[in-house]
Amino acid sequence: MKKFSSQSRPKPRTSPGRKPRPTKSIVAAPRSIEAEAPATLEPVEERVGRTHPGPGNSPRRYVHDNGARERRSEGERHRAGKAGGKKASGGKRRRPLEIPAISVTRLAEVTAEIAGHIERSVLGGSPGRRADRELATSLRNRHELALADQRFVSRATFSLFRWRGWVEFLKLESIEERLLWSCLLDSPTMHPALRVWARMAGREPERLMPLGDAPDWPARSEGWRRLHGGRHVNADPWRLFPTWFREQLPIPPGGESPKARYIALLGALQRPAPLWVRVQEGDPKAVWKELRDQGQKPWVHRRITSAAKLDHGVDLHHSPIFERGAIEIQDLASQAVGFACDPDPGERWWDACAGAGGKALHLASLMKGRGVVVATDVHARPLQECVRRARRSPFRNLTTRDWDGKHVAGRTASFDGVLVDAPCSAIGTWRRNPDSRWTLACNTIDRLAALQGRILGFAAAGVKPGGVLVYSVCTITASETRGVVQAFLDTHPQFALDPFPNPLDGAPCDGMLQIWPQDADSDAMFIARMIRTAKRTAQT
Repeated sequence: MKKFSSQSRPKPRTSPGRKPRPTKSIVAAPRSIEAEAPATLEPVEERVGRTHPGPGNSPRRYVHDNGARERRSEGERHRAGKAGGKKASGGKRRRPLEIPAISVTRLAEVTAEIAGHIERSVLGGSPGRRADRELATSLRNRHELALADQRFVSRATFSLFRWRGWVEFLKLESIEERLLWSCLLDSPTMHPALRVWARMAGREPERLMPLGDAPDWPARSEGWRRLHGGRHVNADPWRLFPTWFREQLPIPPGGESPKARYIALLGALQRPAPLWVRVQEGDPKAVWKELRDQGQKPWVHRRITSAAKLDHGVDLHHSPIFERGAIEIQDLASQAVGFACDPDPGERWWDACAGAGGKALHLASLMKGRGVVVATDVHARPLQECVRRARRSPFRNLTTRDWDGKHVAGRTASFDGVLVDAPCSAIGTWRRNPDSRWTLACNTIDRLAALQGRILGFAAAGVKPGGVLVYSVCTITASETRGVVQAFLDTHPQFALDPFPNPLDGAPCDGMLQIWPQDADSDAMFIARMIRTAKRTAQT
């Protein structure tokens, strides 16, 4: 790859002691599917008070790069806005209020009420409803729920969609029964709320066994039959996915039989997604040590030592290391996109479909804060999150702009690199958005592929001769991945595939790479890297 020098960028004027901020924009990003962060089924303390946002600090939503929506109070937002995690007045760090835990019975009632409402809203309501958004709305004013309670409600609600294909075979009318069986399939432990639901269903809690830690499909299927007294139940893994899914799947790689490879993929898509983070400032070893000193257990990636996986349910957002911007939440597959772009410090890059800005921030980090990253989107709301995250980061080389989705965000052929992280079916995020599998129609995929091709063609006009064009989608369908790229290359002969090493294991690829969730314990992601070899850009 040819390297490019960049022109020096004038430093923005700022008042003493104050960091410059990235340019605001009314633009926002288009992201097609955002995801709910994984939560854990944690034991409920009966009498001990727990951390809670508290009345007066109304919880608000915010979005991580991996699409995950979390909640935090107004007071937490204020603290996160303080550069370097400054202390509150009085010299002490403000902490959320402590309140007594609600009873297990009450938690079971609230969970059933919220989960039932979301199930009806997503599956039977207006088109376009998503469980993560409905859940955030439902939890917004539930001040009686502590953080552990909120995580339980989230995990239980998502298990309802994750295991719907098996549980609906039982034809249960009660939401409590459907939650009971879904959580037993999803969790490795028996949460006390499940005992409440079991008694309501006339079951003996002592005779129930959670199956969340079953080692494989046969063990889970056998355990599922045992839970129902050996009577016939449908435990076919394909029933957990829409009927059209098998037709859209390419054969996953591997040395085993195609059937075994398909089963491994289905198993990976059924597991709740882990929480991946990356270091964006400081020495990774020092950052991971600080996290360990705080009682957390980061699993550092063997090749990308700036990336680590954390345990489910970690409350990262109250950590000083997160508040000061030393780490950022970003799925491992999403990080691989930035490494495939391989930007140099001082270059000029355009992230055309920036969404909440996770990949744009990663590009700014890889460029060590030098050069410029232009983040655009056709929707204004997500880019507001991009601006907020950029302010928390240590880099000031990212700016946001409006984009009409058709023209270059700047001068034609003026960018060293352009990233098109296009809207897609987001099948690769089904492990964190299990409701999406039941609301995505098969005919939507062809329409998305056509849209992706148009966006890629429009954005390609921004690449200068010798520059790089990267296309990525978090899905695995052939029409949205290799099909889009091949159609683009057929009509744009001035572009050619640019081979690059797989960022996760170093293996060479021909310019197109499919990341599978069963291999990387991440979202699924397709990445294509192309280089412009001609001076003129074909009309699109």
